[in-house]
Amino acid sequence: MKKRIKLEHFANIVAVAASDGNISEVELELLSDRATEYGLDEKDVASLIASAEKLEFQIPLNNEEREEQLSEAVLMSMIDGEIQDKEYDLCLKIAQKLGFDKKYLNYIIDLSKKLS
Repeated sequence: MKKRIKLEHFANIVAVAASDGNISEVELELLSDRATEYGLDEKDVASLIASAEKLEFQIPLNNEEREEQLSEAVLMSMIDGEIQDKEYDLCLKIAQKLGFDKKYLNYIIDLSKKLS
């Protein structure tokens, strides 16, 4: 994955983490893990987290990346135990922007619950 795509993907995850108005310690840990996994620069990561409320969702070009981003959004929403209404609404908006419907989102949520 190219750096630009990794940054866009990471920015989308940050936007989901901040959607409930707070980035929890658990969410920060997951963000840190993803940043390391993607090989992102600490400066870029800090900048994205600092501007979390202003981030706009970027739509990936291929289906595999869209599915991965939806799964990451769901994981981030559920990382602190439950998916809150505001987080669910954001995941639904993300799913719709990515070309998926509510049924597919619920499938990803159910699958994530089974795997956790």
